[in-house]
Amino acid sequence: MKRAKIVIFCILMLNIAQAKDLTQADLNQAASQHYSSSDFMLNKAYKQLMGVLEKDRKGELKKAQEAWLKFRDLNAKFIANGYKGGSIAPLIQYQALIELTQNRTAELTKMHLEAITP
Repeated sequence: MKRAKIVIFCILMLNIAQAKDLTQADLNQAASQHYSSSDFMLNKAYKQLMGVLEKDRKGELKKAQEAWLKFRDLNAKFIANGYKGGSIAPLIQYQALIELTQNRTAELTKMHLEAITP
């Protein structure tokens, strides 16, 4: 299902690219910038949650986050390898990174809100 969403997204992006004379490299660059923004928000959510946790929970979160980051990167690479050799592969990888990162940001934000709400 996720792969289908990614393919549909890419087709839409390609249609937009044709309308605006964007190249695949332009789309890849835009996706890279979108991922950077998503990663920035993830780090912000992580720091906010770390700021309200007790010391022992901070260590647990740190380990969980490190493991999650490895999963995110490997999973996005796995998804993109379905398009290995194609110029669209970086866009597919960035889209997977963006989706996973945004989902994790939402999880961390929810945990933060639960931690600060009496």
